[in-house]
Amino acid sequence: MAENHPVGFQWVIEAREKNKATVIHVDPRFTRTSAMADIWVPLRCGSDIVFLGGLIHYVLENEKYFREYVVHYTNAPTLLREDFRDTEDLDGYFSGWDPEKKIYDPTTWLYEGSPEKGALFGGPLPHPDKDKAQAGHEKRGIIGPGQTAETAQQDFTLQHPRCVFQVLKKHFARYTPEMVEQSCGVPKESFKKVAEAYCSASGPDKTGAICYALGWTQHSNGVQIIRAAAILQMLLGNMGRPGGGIMALRGHASIQGSTDIATLYDILPGYLPSPVFKRDSASLKEYITYNQAKTGLWSNFDKYIISFLKAYYGDAATPENDFCFDYLPRVTGDHSHFGYWLEMADGKVEGLFLMGQNPGVGGANARLERKALAKLKWLVVRDMVEVEPASFWYNSPEVKRGELSTEAIATEVFLFPASGVSEKSGTFTNTQRLLQFHEKGGDPPGDSPK
Repeated sequence: MAENHPVGFQWVIEAREKNKATVIHVDPRFTRTSAMADIWVPLRCGSDIVFLGGLIHYVLENEKYFREYVVHYTNAPTLLREDFRDTEDLDGYFSGWDPEKKIYDPTTWLYEGSPEKGALFGGPLPHPDKDKAQAGHEKRGIIGPGQTAETAQQDFTLQHPRCVFQVLKKHFARYTPEMVEQSCGVPKESFKKVAEAYCSASGPDKTGAICYALGWTQHSNGVQIIRAAAILQMLLGNMGRPGGGIMALRGHASIQGSTDIATLYDILPGYLPSPVFKRDSASLKEYITYNQAKTGLWSNFDKYIISFLKAYYGDAATPENDFCFDYLPRVTGDHSHFGYWLEMADGKVEGLFLMGQNPGVGGANARLERKALAKLKWLVVRDMVEVEPASFWYNSPEVKRGELSTEAIATEVFLFPASGVSEKSGTFTNTQRLLQFHEKGGDPPGDSPK
């Protein structure tokens, strides 16, 4: 953060100097951020998920969680269905795994009493057998006098074995300080010091923030890492409160902005999901039914998508033609970053326009990506300098090692000059997701695009 987000990092330093905040840096490398931190914790590359799991275990085992917040502002008291099974019960799998299709059916993950369709987004619903549920919950002491079966799906004592809190506690029981030491290479004493310091930033008058670099999302288990961080923050009451939260430090200015304007293959502007072929794309009604939530912000999903379609197609978008919904392209497969690089490596991609990124060194498997470039017929690179993808054919590690031969590479490479951010006026999204306009500092040289 000190290196790539210095403007944001100044507030971290100010919090430490003025408010006595503790700055903890967990990173395999010693960087400028480490030098400015109170605690630097080097860990093995790729072991982040275990470190976070250890912190969650420490919070639960030592009752460091912010109980009032957890009970009233999370789903911790909510009961899961009786047929839910965790990984400890099914040799590493959750219930609902289909070994042939290699996908999960999440039906067993629903809350008790929820209907099987649409319940993932809804609140507590009436139990199918109200009287039986009432008697059963009263017998177990989960609900008190005057409560009904509609509210009996939550145990505010957090003691029921099927409430989310207890399931979470059981799941993370394995993430002991000893496991953290073995997997992450962090001594138990150092880990406990970090855990105690971070857990102290919790309560009615305290919060702690997690700032993570883009590397977390580049792991094969990136989704689980971010969710683990979210679980930790919710247990400590650090979500939705000043000074808390989770801040993703994108690579540089306006990387978040590029996502906001829908440069990813599976989202439309406004973070509306792209329709997927044979899933939710037959009609606008089917698309809305599949994606609309029962409650919360996304309960207005139909309004968002219709407003978007009207913005795209103007007066041509009418109720009679589904507001031109059929004009939208459909997602037909995995067109994510690794999806198309793997197809490129298999020779299934003929050409590539490369703008605003450097997979020659920035990819999670840069060697695979450099070798995949050799399978292209043509490559267009638009950048301010000759970045590695533009020179891979004569100056890559693979060429120097003899894995690739310049003479054998048939890829035609075109390098186009580009203007820098300071050479053009426009908007960008900064680290805190604020949209800002800036004037250009000067004109780009030569015939660089204006």
